[in-house]
Amino acid sequence: MHFTPSLLDLQFVLLLCGLGFVRAIWPAQHYVVLGALGSALLIGFASPKTLVVISAITVCYLYPLHRLMRVAQGRQWPKAVQRLLLLTGIGGLIAFLLLFKVYRHFTVPWLGSPWLRADILALIGFSYFIFRAINFLYIQSIAPIDEKYPWGILYYTLFPPTLTSGPIQRYQDFKRQLTNPAPISGALLRAAGYRITRGYFRKIVVAFLLNEAVLTMLAGEITFVNSVMIIALFYLYFYYDFAGYSDIAIGYGLLMGITVPENFKKPFLATTVSEFWRNWHITLADWFRDHIFIPLGGMQGTKLRAAILAFVIMILCGFWHGLSLCLFIWGVWHGTLLATEAVLGTKPIPPALRHGPKYWFRVLWTNARVALPCILFLPDPQILQVLRGLWSLRIV
Repeated sequence: MHFTPSLLDLQFVLLLCGLGFVRAIWPAQHYVVLGALGSALLIGFASPKTLVVISAITVCYLYPLHRLMRVAQGRQWPKAVQRLLLLTGIGGLIAFLLLFKVYRHFTVPWLGSPWLRADILALIGFSYFIFRAINFLYIQSIAPIDEKYPWGILYYTLFPPTLTSGPIQRYQDFKRQLTNPAPISGALLRAAGYRITRGYFRKIVVAFLLNEAVLTMLAGEITFVNSVMIIALFYLYFYYDFAGYSDIAIGYGLLMGITVPENFKKPFLATTVSEFWRNWHITLADWFRDHIFIPLGGMQGTKLRAAILAFVIMILCGFWHGLSLCLFIWGVWHGTLLATEAVLGTKPIPPALRHGPKYWFRVLWTNARVALPCILFLPDPQILQVLRGLWSLRIV
């Protein structure tokens, strides 16, 4: 019997806790091997197809490419060749991601067999895996990395707490902890217990109640006030659902001795959309900044270049969530807001001035612009339903 590898699945959670406590008696010098084999065993029980695909790409693609890049650096091959290796490797990973995204939504004529579609649909956390894999290749052009064996890479790509929905950890931060994972202690167990408990409360209780409230309101007559409330409640649902999951992942990461990066930092108090995205799904925003914005000159170019890159990144972020017209519009909306702030040079309100009517108006204005396009994640009929309610301006 197979089960879904989810931090809400009891079997998955029990196995993950078991793996966390086994490391307390495991020889510290072999921690990486335990992590890799334990993660593979756990993911294999949960989703064999996911284990096979991610392990195959890691061991047969990422690891050999890494060794080749190390040879190129060690023997001082021409920089153009080294850069070609990096771009080719990343290009291959992007091709894997496109195949996964496109084939999940459309029928590709030359890949039309039912078994293949079923296999692709069964993969768990593949998008997050590709982002981590790209980071692993990219960081080698900045910092020296020499993995003689594939254990550390495999542990990184299969790390169970963050496999399905992140946070997206940088490889250099993950690797730094492999030689000195946090030991099991009372303080660690209390910290992990707090994050896990808070996460489950946010996701199972608060997010569930918010979702039920949205569904109840959508089932009734939609007025202007109801539409506004639906948008606000759905906006809060996204936060508590995803922030709750991130808390759970961070807590279970502590049990494994790995500090998982934070994904949220009071985003509702942001005074610009740019600040909001720096504080919401932080690891995803950092990934786009590190791998697209900065390499293409976003930090050193003109305001116009920064605006164009911000717009393109939000389009890509929309498509990363799913290939649909609604999510393209979502990307255009946020891309336009970020591009406008980049051109105008709009800055967040400094900490010392965060009080009074002006500050709270900026907070409300920022959240209103971010919350509105959240309805684009609803089914099409319900999107139209909410928009008609907003357009009607009818209070009751």
